[in-house]
Amino acid sequence: MKSFAASILSGLAAIALSAPAAPPELTLAPVFGDNLVLQRDAPLPVWGRAEAGATVSVQFAGQAKMAVADAAGNWKVMLDPLPASAGARTLSIAADNHRPAGLAQRELANVLVGDVWLAAGQSNMEFPLGREAHAAAEIPAATNALIRLLNLPFAGQYFFRQPFGSNELARLTPEKLFHGEWKACSPAAARDFSAIAYYFSREIQRDQNVPVGVIHCAVGGSPTEAWIRRLALESDSELRAMTQGNWFTNAALDDWCRQRGHENLDASLAAGLPVPGDDLGPNHHFKPAFLWDAGPARLAPFALRGVLWYQGESNSLEPRRVRQHESLFPLLVRDWRAAWGRDLPFLFCQLSSIRTNAYQSAGWPEFRDQQRRFLATVPGTGMAVTSDHGLPDDVHPREKREIGRRLALIARARVFGEPVEFSGPQPLAATARGPEVTVAFSHAAGLHASDGGPVNSFELAGDDGVFHPARALLAAAQLALAAPEVRVPRQVRYGWQPFSTGNLVNAAGLPASTFQLLVTTK
Repeated sequence: MKSFAASILSGLAAIALSAPAAPPELTLAPVFGDNLVLQRDAPLPVWGRAEAGATVSVQFAGQAKMAVADAAGNWKVMLDPLPASAGARTLSIAADNHRPAGLAQRELANVLVGDVWLAAGQSNMEFPLGREAHAAAEIPAATNALIRLLNLPFAGQYFFRQPFGSNELARLTPEKLFHGEWKACSPAAARDFSAIAYYFSREIQRDQNVPVGVIHCAVGGSPTEAWIRRLALESDSELRAMTQGNWFTNAALDDWCRQRGHENLDASLAAGLPVPGDDLGPNHHFKPAFLWDAGPARLAPFALRGVLWYQGESNSLEPRRVRQHESLFPLLVRDWRAAWGRDLPFLFCQLSSIRTNAYQSAGWPEFRDQQRRFLATVPGTGMAVTSDHGLPDDVHPREKREIGRRLALIARARVFGEPVEFSGPQPLAATARGPEVTVAFSHAAGLHASDGGPVNSFELAGDDGVFHPARALLAAAQLALAAPEVRVPRQVRYGWQPFSTGNLVNAAGLPASTFQLLVTTK
């Protein structure tokens, strides 16, 4: 294996989240470019690099701010908060380099002010509009100048079990992995964009009537730990083992993730080709902290309204990994919020449904219940249930429009304060009187079965912990449950199958989550 350090040094010359070309004396952080949206009603950091000691001025919307580049050439200004504006304006940046050649200048055109969201995770967030169930009708109608999309495809996308080629290897650095530019929403731009993020942006733009920008950087198959900074993982006593030694041989990580790394990189390593890396081993999308370095670390502190997250499949393949995720996800949220310096709203999708003969999904019911519990333990979050749109034999359900709509409902209620129903029925408590259990719910107006039949997928267990199917009778905002085999109920659960057939919804048609509760006795 060739020296990782030498490979890293050879790859540090370029910024790969592409911004338009600029004089070397003045560069902007790669998230800035023509057609971008700036976040309304928030301080607006603008930053980049210039010659050490250069005076940099930034002008936008009648404001003029200045900064001096430090000894390393870094500079940052903070524009004052601005109201939403659909009027296209120019963001101007200039640096006085104290040279005879004069000023270095940049101008970014067609800049709007509205709401900006970051969409990340793995393949169900990455899943493009062009493959979505409603693509034939939706793509031709996907023209909206008030929606701006920053799609960031990554090196090695769609390689799966194939060895990476020389182009992919050369881009396996944080600076080069992602590459893209802001575009006004059009059929061509939307086709390859995240379907969920597109549908979400469309709903929010219509509802709020302001420009909306979405930055998309999801990576198929990526585990949670790849999206968390190394220092944060190392600072956690339970999780620091994930950063001990070469990740290729680290048993604290998932076997499948390490296998994919070998499939993509082993041939190059055996041939002595340069593969960037460090003391944790060769770089790869599934390596702990690598996607953090390549994505959020290079986007922060660009002002955002919030985060959209759909991930978890790669952390649910083994029982120990399901338990590990109980710590990983809250750490990810804390880590990202620390990087942005504010409690960003985190709106996430619950894992969907799939049978175990098609996928290693035995742990999915427990994982979905864990995600439900995050709503109470991780402040400022919202969860869209997706299990009712899962496919028995495909981990990538094609119905994304409804999932985007559900995320938008959460944003409308939890971020913008609108009085709209945003959640399916949420269990509050289970109490027993004799052999009958009553389960009370919030978000329970109009409880009914989505298919018009009996409510199904409820089970009860007694002291032996063996669950039996339960009959469910609706009564206002609660259910009455009974199972002939269980005389003294101790636990109740719902939708506890990898491929859930649960059909409980409320008047808004929003489904209940998989859950398990202890039963108390009256």
